[in-house]
Amino acid sequence: MPETNDPLSTLLDRLEERIERVTGRDAIDRVLAERRRTTDARSLRDHEVVQKFRQELTDGFVRADTAQRLLSLVGTVVDLALS
Repeated sequence: MPETNDPLSTLLDRLEERIERVTGRDAIDRVLAERRRTTDARSLRDHEVVQKFRQELTDGFVRADTAQRLLSLVGTVVDLALS
């Protein structure tokens, strides 16, 4: 069914033209045009405690204090993330 004479279609076309004239861009265009965002967040993967845990795990010798430090670090991150 062609919409060329449909009053609703005509009204929607007029509204879209008006919006484009007023805003020129949509919200996505505005966000993409903004300055690139950065973060100071660091991956736990490179933290010294995680590296030491991995090394001791690879060597077959995971000490209790190493595991405790790793779990403490993970607990701190989880607490910060959920607060």
